[in-house]
Amino acid sequence: MQLTSGWLIGALIVLAVAVTAATVWLLPRFGGRGVRYAAVRLGLLAACQISLVLALAAGMNGYFLFYVSWGDLLGTTGGGPGRVKGGTTGLAAARPLPRTVSPLGAASGLRAPDRDGRLDEMTLHGPRTGLRAKTFVYLPPQYFRPEFRDRRFPVALVLAGYPGDPRGMIKRQGLLKEASGGIKAGRIQPTIYVITRSMVAPPRDTECTDVPGGPQAESFFAQDVPQAVTSTYRVAGGPRGWGVIGQSTGGYCAAKLAMLHSDRFAAGASLGGYLRSVQDGSTGDLYGGSKKVRDENDLIWRLEHRPPPPVSLLLAQTEQGPEFDQAERFVKLAKPPLQVSTLFPRDGGHNLRTFQRLTPELLRWMSGRLKVS
Repeated sequence: MQLTSGWLIGALIVLAVAVTAATVWLLPRFGGRGVRYAAVRLGLLAACQISLVLALAAGMNGYFLFYVSWGDLLGTTGGGPGRVKGGTTGLAAARPLPRTVSPLGAASGLRAPDRDGRLDEMTLHGPRTGLRAKTFVYLPPQYFRPEFRDRRFPVALVLAGYPGDPRGMIKRQGLLKEASGGIKAGRIQPTIYVITRSMVAPPRDTECTDVPGGPQAESFFAQDVPQAVTSTYRVAGGPRGWGVIGQSTGGYCAAKLAMLHSDRFAAGASLGGYLRSVQDGSTGDLYGGSKKVRDENDLIWRLEHRPPPPVSLLLAQTEQGPEFDQAERFVKLAKPPLQVSTLFPRDGGHNLRTFQRLTPELLRWMSGRLKVS
């Protein structure tokens, strides 16, 4: 039974109700004195609390999709920690990846590919890094029309936050409906959206960093993912046709990938993302104890000490957001050829409702920066 299954959540709710009822019924019968009675009462109360917590945790996880499988929860998926490997060349590197049509597409209103587009589902494997990620790829309706059969399409890599899942962005945030609706209405140019998570070595939060002696997450997104997508779909080959969008941790990743890899991405849009390198209990040691490596992953430090890269960035952060001060400082430090746009609404927090509200403008902004040579 899957971790997000309605049957599992329902069973845990029934169990919690049953255990609570049993506790209420049995407690008066074990009201006597002595160690045995006290132990029984303690056991009943513990069972009641544990069952309620499990039901609540499963319900919250089912809604927000923090962990989508048992392996995800236990940290047994994601291709292991991953380390740098020798580059793969030749036919193996260029072979298209297997993919299936995702049922999430129909649930989001995609009925006919040449009218609504199509949502594919695949696992991206990194030949350089050994990492992998469950990924959804939205193909616009033009991709399937005969008059566009020779056209290559721009790509927006979309990264969920930590420990978020791309299905949350598709189902809860309405990313797919906004993208397909915008393309139909002409607000957005026909674009391929590659939607995945920023956590590629679960349960560790790598912050899209090439960890010394550990997961090479930056290389995975900057090299492995573009190679895999290019070998599988008709996409733009040069950096002017590639952008990256992310929210929260994914927003930091989007800005960092664009700044550090202007040869791959022409634009990056950060929604509610921070701009300084972090390290905490969820990340472990990301920098090998090196201040130099940490500074290189600090985007504000890079503006202060490195030449600005020739890319466009959008910082979307509410004035009440937790990282608004970082965004303001970043804007003050930015100078050409780096181009920085801002979306700073006055109200809203670091939550799904705010992300939903700002997503349409992010997609329109990104569409205006991508070009196919």
